[in-house]
Amino acid sequence: MERKEFIQKIADAGVVGAGGGGFPAAVKLNANFQHYIANGAECEPLLHKDIELMRRYADFLAEAIAIIKNTLGANYAYIGVKEKYTDIWDVLNPSMDKYKIRPHYLDDIFPAGDEFELVRTVLGKTIPPGNIPLAVGAVVNNVETIYNIGKAISREPVISKWLTITGEVEHPFTAIVPLGTQVKYLLNIARPKIENFAIIEGGPMMGNIVDENEPIKKTTAGFIVLPPEHRLITSRQKPIRYILRIAESACMQCQACTDLCPRNLLGHPLEPHKIMRALAMPLSIPLESLTSALICSECGICEQFACPMEISPRRINRELKAKFFENKIKFDWNGGDVDVREERDFRRIPSQKLAERIGVLDYFYIHPEFIPSLPEPADIVLKLKQHAGVPAVPVVKIGDSVSKNQLVAKIPDGKLGANIHSSLDGKVISTSPDIVISSE
Repeated sequence: MERKEFIQKIADAGVVGAGGGGFPAAVKLNANFQHYIANGAECEPLLHKDIELMRRYADFLAEAIAIIKNTLGANYAYIGVKEKYTDIWDVLNPSMDKYKIRPHYLDDIFPAGDEFELVRTVLGKTIPPGNIPLAVGAVVNNVETIYNIGKAISREPVISKWLTITGEVEHPFTAIVPLGTQVKYLLNIARPKIENFAIIEGGPMMGNIVDENEPIKKTTAGFIVLPPEHRLITSRQKPIRYILRIAESACMQCQACTDLCPRNLLGHPLEPHKIMRALAMPLSIPLESLTSALICSECGICEQFACPMEISPRRINRELKAKFFENKIKFDWNGGDVDVREERDFRRIPSQKLAERIGVLDYFYIHPEFIPSLPEPADIVLKLKQHAGVPAVPVVKIGDSVSKNQLVAKIPDGKLGANIHSSLDGKVISTSPDIVISSE
């Protein structure tokens, strides 16, 4: 297969970063690079979808990695998975060896799956601040993204999602679920243990609160059911004005947020404690300290693990990012060398310790049952924007009959985004603000 045809197949299938980023895979791979890294770290506690995928599709993944490497002209291919998953490695190693893919056994730390962390671990190279892996000749894809690329080669579009539902439920499980399925459908299977609950979409560190009507997207990794008074819920519900007020008055400049910041430990000039200081003494901090918020990965370590005062540098950095983007202010890196902190190896956070600190240790050792297929829901809700870039534009209208795998929304020519396909045979009920399809 020629490079152009390969990239086009990935674009046509609507493949995006399935690990949470949602960046269109065809755009990401349409570059020259030497190193291709498959990310199987799954570093957020409680999620198990990548583990199950690798357990069941090791050879399919290995072949897809080899095709990507060879078609796009990379010199080396690697896969990174936590060393503790010995049963997964027993399945992976024969396939990876067959296709000459180099294994990397990762420590059980958070955030092992962050692209910057993974590139440093696998290649020994540090991505410069404000850059992407291509800056050091690398591309990283989540293993589910690679699985979807493998299917795209056979012209199968992305219509389902691997995900985990866990927490305060009687039946935690991992399953392959049609895109657009609403959370309430999964809750009927998982059976919450408590009458009143809150739901986090994604992992406990980087996920967001959603309601039971939220549909599954191409970036959904899982759902965690928790009591509404759980600290992971209440911390997310605090208004930003309250967080700003606490930061201005209560930050004692202990520097723990900076000391444990993964970006800072890689040598990046991100110092959250100085950004907090600037809220109380704005003239004391240079502009470059504030614009360093733009290189924050929003991993949540500062707010959920480091800060003794329950301040959220992550939330404040997110607000600053929005202001800087609005005013077209960019982070300006001087191009100098990046020196990894000597203390980095001693300040990375073990997953179990993290789970204990954030109050999810009770769910940490649960291995959810794998369900290979679920009955189809009666209807689906396909968001027009479930990817980086602009929303897709419907190519169907109300009343149209559609088939599974059919293109229902397309990205305008020349724009960044991803096509969307139906995961259900049925009739179009709505096309705005989302596409709703019913089989009834």
